[in-house]
Amino acid sequence: MTVQEGTRIITALESTWATIQKHHGDVPGVVIVTGSGHRGGRSKRLTLGHHAADRWLDAAATGRRPELFVSGEAIARGGEVVVETMLHEAVHAVAAVRQIRDTSCAGRWHNRKFAALATELGLEPPTRAAKVVGFSEALLTAATVARYAASIRRLDAAALARIEAPEKAKPDPEQDEDNPGPRGGRGRAGKRVSVACSCEPPRQMRATPAFLEGGKLLCGECAEEFLPLEPAEPVQEQDA
Repeated sequence: MTVQEGTRIITALESTWATIQKHHGDVPGVVIVTGSGHRGGRSKRLTLGHHAADRWLDAAATGRRPELFVSGEAIARGGEVVVETMLHEAVHAVAAVRQIRDTSCAGRWHNRKFAALATELGLEPPTRAAKVVGFSEALLTAATVARYAASIRRLDAAALARIEAPEKAKPDPEQDEDNPGPRGGRGRAGKRVSVACSCEPPRQMRATPAFLEGGKLLCGECAEEFLPLEPAEPVQEQDA
């Protein structure tokens, strides 16, 4: 990638974020970075974007700014995917500004507050929560595509250099790395996994994947479902 191509991509991303801010006043300024969203190693998961609050110290050293990461793999999928990814992360940014807890289980479970904010920012959340990620898969509406049409065209034109996901990489939050199924030789019923509820602090326990698939396991205190506990990281995975 030449310097000009890298600059063009970041400039297009920053312009898109500025447009999102124009439409939604609570969206804060961010430091935008890009790179590969593929973790490598045993994990085949692909991160399209993430938001990390207060990650960067600003130039004047008077405060901190959040980070917005947009992966090269998202850029390779085109402007609409990039806008959808950025709006998803903008929801998390607004939640942080308003001090709304929109996720739990180390950021994996996206709750109804996330769904409400996603609707406010022009995304359409699913009508029912999915396992592990909740209401994460909020999609662009036709009206939102029209609203950001100029940004989408600009992103498509800027993405001369891109990262393509490895053939086996999947943006699949439900993939079980420790229990890959019959092809992995262990199946889903054996090894126990850690699960947690939405209490503060979360209550934790261990259960087999087969037991969890048999029906919801609810906490008697917060009345929320126990969900697989992932290592803490600033991936909202689009992202999820």
